[in-house]
Amino acid sequence: MKKLSHKTGKILLLFSATALLLASCTDSIAPIYQGTSVRIVEPKTVVDLEGVFFRYRYDISKLHAGVPPLIVGSLPFEFSEVQSSSRKKSIFFQTLLPMILLANKEVAEERSDLLFLTNLITTDQDLDDEQIHRLSTLQQRYSVSGEPTALKTLEKLRRRVDEVPAELALAQAANESAWGTSRFSQLGNNLFGEWTFTPGTGIIPEGRPEGATYEVKRFDTLYDSIRSYLRNLNTHPAYSDFRMIRTETRNRGESLSGVALAEGLTQYSTRRTDYVIDLQNLIRQNNLQRFAQVSLRQG
Repeated sequence: MKKLSHKTGKILLLFSATALLLASCTDSIAPIYQGTSVRIVEPKTVVDLEGVFFRYRYDISKLHAGVPPLIVGSLPFEFSEVQSSSRKKSIFFQTLLPMILLANKEVAEERSDLLFLTNLITTDQDLDDEQIHRLSTLQQRYSVSGEPTALKTLEKLRRRVDEVPAELALAQAANESAWGTSRFSQLGNNLFGEWTFTPGTGIIPEGRPEGATYEVKRFDTLYDSIRSYLRNLNTHPAYSDFRMIRTETRNRGESLSGVALAEGLTQYSTRRTDYVIDLQNLIRQNNLQRFAQVSLRQG
């Protein structure tokens, strides 16, 4: 089941440990990356994109130093012409990994805030107006109704405000976008096949059934698509099983596993169980579990 339309946020965000700066990927005198500032790049060609990786000393096979926080606006149109399967996969994963980590960082900070406020409430400490407003904002963002300080509301928020393992996000992006070569990923930066039901705001699929009104959503950037995907899994009723598996994993004190959480995504595709198996195989065959402990560069 694809997601209903919702308004995506702007990518010019302030992170607690990062500042968003603009940098041209074709600027030949741009310095080698040395800090934690987020960089937005718009590569025109695949060679340009690989040049960005080289400039920031970013090698997908050598991530012990962390991942530079790069936001790539769109994949180059010529990306679909890359003949080497291994090169295409490497570029695809290398492009999306920093943005998935950045989007998860946003959610992790929201979760940390939520757990802090929950602790205040469960220890009978009063919240001030600003703290209650923060809870109400999370409720609105994650589509949770009820009294902000009610334990039932907080529990539902705790199930929803959480990360999606990078290996699962990468696998779904590869599956849904045909490794970044699909019409929707190329024309609309749509990596996960999300739908919209607002006429004229998306891309009409070829062969859409007569009478159907859905369109495939357009995004300004790849990062918008990733953020929307996280919100989709965290809010849509179809993925309650996914969220329950994740919560149970947290309660056991275990690390999140993309292979395990994929079991909760049978409603994401009409292929149901076969779709889940495809995702799990994609994770294993490409050793995407190696990205589970990777983090953004610090300092």
